[in-house]
Amino acid sequence: MKVRIGRALLAGCSAVAMLAAVAAPAGATAAVEPVAAKPTGAACTFEFNKIPYVLHKAVVVGGTVTCDPAPLEFRLTLQLWHRSGTSNPKPKGEPDIVTQIPNPSVHIAAMALDCLPGMWQGKIVMRATWDTGTSESRKETVPAILQC
Repeated sequence: MKVRIGRALLAGCSAVAMLAAVAAPAGATAAVEPVAAKPTGAACTFEFNKIPYVLHKAVVVGGTVTCDPAPLEFRLTLQLWHRSGTSNPKPKGEPDIVTQIPNPSVHIAAMALDCLPGMWQGKIVMRATWDTGTSESRKETVPAILQC
């Protein structure tokens, strides 16, 4: 049995789907699920400006997201987290949610008006979509011990 696999099939199918297509009896067609392509050459990066800090009795954290090239869809959530003593970290303040497409960059900051002594950390979840696929990433600051 001779099998021809075209470039489009190789580029868009998983190894399992290709094996299913090869193993199909003569004359039968195998259903191939599309595989989400990982963006090639497209990326968004996020850099925190610094660790959380106190400004006028509020805790602040911020940073800059840069995308190359600009995505078709974008969403970034920045949230401050607080932990005192042996408690589990809890989100504090309102998260800053950005859906503005970085072209090439966007600055973002979040603040918690109720500064409490303890460990503070900034965390982001970022999702960007291009015509070649979608990527999601998470990043957090180094924990900062603040005395308010």
